[in-house]
Amino acid sequence: MSNLTEVILLKTKLDNDYLHTLYFVSDVAQYNYFTSLPKIEFDNFSYQRKDSLIRIPAVYDDVVGYNYVMYRNKNYSNKWYYAFITDIKFFSEGKTDVYIETDVMQTYMFNYTIGRSFVEREHVNDDTIGLHTMPEQVQLGDFVINEMIQDENLELDTDYVIYGSTLSPGELANVGGGQYGGVYSGVRYYLGPTNAKNEDGSDNVNYIAKILQMYADNGKIDAVSSLFTIPKFIRKNAYEGSYYINDNATPYNYNFNITKNYGFEGYQPKNNKLKTSPYTYLLVSNGNGSVAEYQYEHFGVNPNETDINFMVFGIITPGCSIRMIPAIYKGVQLPESEGLNAGKYPTCNWATDQFTNWLTQNGVNVVTSIIDTGVNMGVGAIVGGPAGAITGTVSGVSGILSTINEVSKAQRIPPQLRGNVNNGDVVASRGDTTFTYYAMSIKKEYAEMIDNYFSMYGYKVNALKVPNKNHRKNYWYTKTIDVVINSSTIPQTDLQKIKDCYNKGITFWRSENFKNYDVDNEII
Repeated sequence: MSNLTEVILLKTKLDNDYLHTLYFVSDVAQYNYFTSLPKIEFDNFSYQRKDSLIRIPAVYDDVVGYNYVMYRNKNYSNKWYYAFITDIKFFSEGKTDVYIETDVMQTYMFNYTIGRSFVEREHVNDDTIGLHTMPEQVQLGDFVINEMIQDENLELDTDYVIYGSTLSPGELANVGGGQYGGVYSGVRYYLGPTNAKNEDGSDNVNYIAKILQMYADNGKIDAVSSLFTIPKFIRKNAYEGSYYINDNATPYNYNFNITKNYGFEGYQPKNNKLKTSPYTYLLVSNGNGSVAEYQYEHFGVNPNETDINFMVFGIITPGCSIRMIPAIYKGVQLPESEGLNAGKYPTCNWATDQFTNWLTQNGVNVVTSIIDTGVNMGVGAIVGGPAGAITGTVSGVSGILSTINEVSKAQRIPPQLRGNVNNGDVVASRGDTTFTYYAMSIKKEYAEMIDNYFSMYGYKVNALKVPNKNHRKNYWYTKTIDVVINSSTIPQTDLQKIKDCYNKGITFWRSENFKNYDVDNEII
């Protein structure tokens, strides 16, 4: 019987390592693509057996440049089989033996379905910032500061100090105590200029000294119990004429905003996972030995919001008590546990000042005792971050990971406070009694490396789901563990090969840009 089998020799870019394959939406599109390639066609073969050899009626030199074959036993079926050419040998004059191995991905592309499986890695179909935070097996390197912003509202007010007294200045009347920020004080607080004007308009740097001298001259210096400095924002909101400090049932507060910075030393990433911790984050310092780390993806209601909002609260007390809290963080409005205390502001000395001496001796300028949840905060990442040995995967991704070489574990923990050094006065003298916000990120070198890695192999997702497909403009990667594949027509040996492809990891490409990672690969 003649014309049993059609055979077409092809030149393709496909390899039988199955790290890459082509994707088609239909068998017609698949056929049209392969028949458009350089080819030699034959249509008068006897029945062609799978994974065997084809004796081609052509000279060796005419065949040796081909690496792929498609064939159809048309008297039995209209199905086209696709196969790699694994070897070509001379048989006789005008005849050449071509050895073939079935391309299971192309031959059975439309003969199976994938059930819910454990997907280890893939290109995602939603790259919303903060949606994908699974730790990756990549080295982070050193961290850099892309931007530094200081809260000027907390700068030391050098023009005024506050003194506490049981007697009012001038008339020396008994004033008793008061409520300040909801906290009771046994004394009343007054605002004392440090640089007032004399009657002739000249500076009088000893104005507060004259007030204290007035108390002393009347034998009432013991009525003054404290003398301390304050930040600008409290002075602006705390006094009513004649420098009398207004009682306030709630803490003085204000709103402070900054903008998220994903700079990476000027590099703009293509993959939004780089815009999350640990690759970039916000580090806040109180200037007095305590820091807190915040993840950009946890701010606000919508992770695509670019603004970050903090509330700063303060009450009047010796050394001042000030706390900064993110306005909306991890889905909570004003989460107290995520706040950071400001450093203490300097207290001052005056004659017969036994109380302040006691405060100084006992470390009034200490910002806070060590508050530690029992895990490291990750500030060490500024100088390199934690790293460990890498576990490779048996696929194309393993070669890349072996080059990257290190595992850096993202630390998703609450901000922690540290500091027990009495350095408030030194900080104040330098003008640093404020919160300073540092936009931290990995270096551009590492950002580009990791971004390209994500572009090639997607994200680690570790999810039970049906793998994504046909959702990217040019290509997508899939890696599973014990993939579930359903088919009633594929031979078991070939079905196992297909499973191995998914479990090892495979990239599907649209034909026009096969293996070209420079093309745009947006979600469609």
